[in-house]
Amino acid sequence: MPVAHAQHFPAKPIHFVIGSAPGSVIDVVTRQIAEGLARELQQPVVVENRFSAGGIVALETLKSTPPGGYTLSVVAMPQMSVSPSLFKQLPYDPVKDFTPIGILYRGPQFLVVNSSVRAASLTDLIAYARAHPGRLRYSSPGNGTPSHVLMEQFKHEANIDVQHIPYKGPSANTAVLSGEVDALLEGVGPMIPYVRSGALRALAVTGSRRVDMAPEVPTFEELGIKGVDAVWVGVIAPRDLKEPVVSAFHQALSKALQDPGLRASFEAAGRTIHLSTPEEMTAVITEEIPRWREVVQRAGIAPQ
Repeated sequence: MPVAHAQHFPAKPIHFVIGSAPGSVIDVVTRQIAEGLARELQQPVVVENRFSAGGIVALETLKSTPPGGYTLSVVAMPQMSVSPSLFKQLPYDPVKDFTPIGILYRGPQFLVVNSSVRAASLTDLIAYARAHPGRLRYSSPGNGTPSHVLMEQFKHEANIDVQHIPYKGPSANTAVLSGEVDALLEGVGPMIPYVRSGALRALAVTGSRRVDMAPEVPTFEELGIKGVDAVWVGVIAPRDLKEPVVSAFHQALSKALQDPGLRASFEAAGRTIHLSTPEEMTAVITEEIPRWREVVQRAGIAPQ
């Protein structure tokens, strides 16, 4: 019997509207989740890409959608926790205008350096940066991305001066591989092949624990650097979604995340799967907004 059959929900197809381009991480994740939800809820689940800076168009669309439970979005930390400080006026309030369903997973990131950089550890890198202010350079996929704001948090905690060089998307990876820049903070999955080949050296990983695929890499937290967290990804719906429908989605997501193929895919990308409660997701967003506002203002980050 499908989840939530007793509530006679859903009675028609469900739509995900997302602010990410086709082929992006969020797009791929959404389609994997959509497949699982379709199986559990026994209704088609359609994914619609409304790509824009900060995912604003997709979330504005979601905000204006009636809360019947037939439109959802997959969002990440930047959209919900960083954008309120990055953009002067958002057409939505991340806390008041949506109903959280739950955080799906957290994606840890490696701080990597080009193999030519003379730093065998994070301590070495910090010492070099302090001795040579502004000489080291790091890339990011763009202003306000997790790579950018987390590196700025690291710089503040370590009291170092490292130049930020923004690129567009994957060009940030190419820059550190070629030696055009010295460092990059990026997802474990994309970086692990280069770390294993020796092209890049992983000095630290974000989040609260080491990752299984590289247990030798310490966390920032272990090394005394606070607030450099793993990026989370979750599901939201329009405001005022009824509790039975929220519960139905949460149950369906919980079952979808148990699929062996999906779990293998997520784990291969270094993701830590853990479905939070809606209340926990609300608490995370509420706590993060002022924290990232401080980082954005201190670093003078503005949209590209």
